[in-house]
Amino acid sequence: MTAALLFTAFRPRTFRYLHALLSTMPVAVALVRKRDGYLVYGNKPCRDLLGVRRLHGRYLMPDTLSAVMVHDYLRPFADQAFFDDSGVELPVANGQQLNLRISGRVITYLWSPCWLLYITPDLSSTDSHQQFEKEQRTFQQVLNSLSELVCFQNNSGELIGTNKAFDRFWRGRLEEGIACATEGNARTKAANHSWTVTPEGSSCLLEINRNLLLGDNGEVIGSLSISHDVTEWHEMQDVLRSEIEKREITEQELAQRNNLLDTILHASRDPIGLYNEHGIYVGCNEAFARTLGHTTETLLGKAVRDVLEPERFAEVWKIDLKVMEEGISVTTDDCVTLTDGSMVWFEVLKSPYRDPTDGTLGVLMMARDVTERRLAEQQLADAIMELQELSFVDSLTKVANRRSFDEQLRKLWYSHIREQQPLTLILCDIDYFKAFNDNYGHQQGDFALREVAKVLLSVIKRETDEVARYGGEEFAFLLPNTNLNGGKVVAEAIHKALAEKGLTHMYSEVSNSLTVSLGVATIIPQPNQDYGELVEMADIALYQAKGAGRNCTMTMTDSQCDDGRA
Repeated sequence: MTAALLFTAFRPRTFRYLHALLSTMPVAVALVRKRDGYLVYGNKPCRDLLGVRRLHGRYLMPDTLSAVMVHDYLRPFADQAFFDDSGVELPVANGQQLNLRISGRVITYLWSPCWLLYITPDLSSTDSHQQFEKEQRTFQQVLNSLSELVCFQNNSGELIGTNKAFDRFWRGRLEEGIACATEGNARTKAANHSWTVTPEGSSCLLEINRNLLLGDNGEVIGSLSISHDVTEWHEMQDVLRSEIEKREITEQELAQRNNLLDTILHASRDPIGLYNEHGIYVGCNEAFARTLGHTTETLLGKAVRDVLEPERFAEVWKIDLKVMEEGISVTTDDCVTLTDGSMVWFEVLKSPYRDPTDGTLGVLMMARDVTERRLAEQQLADAIMELQELSFVDSLTKVANRRSFDEQLRKLWYSHIREQQPLTLILCDIDYFKAFNDNYGHQQGDFALREVAKVLLSVIKRETDEVARYGGEEFAFLLPNTNLNGGKVVAEAIHKALAEKGLTHMYSEVSNSLTVSLGVATIIPQPNQDYGELVEMADIALYQAKGAGRNCTMTMTDSQCDDGRA
C-alpha cells in the first residue's frame, strides 16, 4: 500500500524532481534500466541496504549481484506497468542471503523505460520459506549448469522460468526463443527440429523436446522445453545418409549379380567359403583360398583350427558357434594380410547353412573387399576433425574466434576457482576504426585487422595465453594465472608493438597510425561468481580508456578501479 501511494504521487513528476525527492527519503529506492537491469540510480538507503557503490557518477552493483541477475528477476513483470510487494532473496557477502520485498513501477528516464523500485527488508520470512527458496536456488543452479536451453511456460504460454544457457542464446531475441520452444505438441513427447542462428550469427539446428508439467493432482500446469544444438549431428547424418545410399546401390548391384551367378561359385570375384560344424573346409573359391595363403586344392579338407592362428581361431569360432546355434547371420569387418604384404579390409557375412544330404550344420562365409570404403571413412573422419578445428578459428584474422574465447574463458574460470589464482582479461578496441574503413575502404580495413592480429599474437609468449577476435574491431586476451601487474605489462607491450608496426591512419584523432584502447581486468574467481563479471569489469575499464581520450589502458579489479594510465 505504501509503494502504491508512493508511485501515485510520482506519476506526473519529472525525474529531476524525483531525484531531489528520493535522495532525502529514508527508504531504499532504485532506478533500474528495464532492458538490461543496469542500475541508473540508488539513494543512500539503497546503497547501504544492497552494498551499492557510487563511482564517478555511476552506480556499481556489489560483486555478488550483477545486472543480469536483476534483469532476470524483473523479467516476469516485463509486460506489466507495476507490481507490488514481490519477495526476492539476493546473495550478499560470505554466502549469506538477503530477504527483500520489492514493489516497482515503469517510468521513462532519458527516453528509456526504467523500473522505479521500492525496496524493504523482508522481516516476515520463516525458516520453511527460506528452505523453499534455498531449494529453488539449488534447482536454478542445477538448471544453470546445463548446456541445454531450458525454459518453463504456464498454460497461457507465458514464460515463467529459464536457465542461463537459454538467456545467453536468446538474449535480445526472447520472442523468437519462446516461439521456438513452443513448437511441437507436448503431449506426443516427439522431438521437433528448428533452424535458427546462434548469438554469433551462424546457422544452428535445435532439437526441441517439449513435455507437460503436471501438478500434485495430475493436472497440467504448464510445459517444459529443452533444446540442444544438433547441427553437427545433422550434418554428419547427411554425410552418412549419402554413404548409406551409395552402399545400398552397391549392395543391390551385388545382389543382382549374385542371383545370376549363385551356382557358379568359382566365377565369383568375392571370397566365398564353406565349412561344416566340425570346422572342416568343404568348399571355397580361389579368391577365398588366396586370402588365407592357399589354393582351393590345398585348403579343402583342412580344419579351420589348423589354418588360423590360435588367438584368431578362438575369436572366429565363437562367432561361428553363435551363427550355427542361433541360426542368425552375422556381419563383421576383418583385416587380412596377403602373401605380398598388402593389407585388405573385408566385410564378412557369415550365415548358417544345412547340408541337404546329411542335414549337418555349417557356416557359409562371403567376404567383400571394403578397403576403399574404410579409407574413405578415415578421410571423412579426418575432414570432420579439420572442420572442428576450423570452427574455433576466425576466418579473417586466423586468431581464435568468439566461440573459442567463450569456451576457454569458461574452462579457465572453473580451474581458477579451484586453484584460487588470479585470472586477467584484456579487451582491445581499435581507435576510430570506422573512420579507417570509411576512408580507406573495407578491403584495406580487413588488411588492417589481419595485421593487428599478427601484432597481438606476437605479444603473448605463453602457450596458455590466448588472443581472440571478440567481434568487429575488438580483440580479447585471456591471461591465466596472471595478476593485474602482469596484465599491465602485456598492455604496454601491445601499445609498443603496434606503434612499431606503424599502420598508417591519417583519419585518427589521436595519432597518424593505428592505435588501440585497452581495458584490463583481474579477478580471483569465487564459487558464487559468474565469469560474466570479469567481462563486465574489462568492458567498464575499456569504456574508461575511451573516455580518457583513447590510445591508453585503464584497469579494474574486483575490489577497486585503477584510474591511472598504464
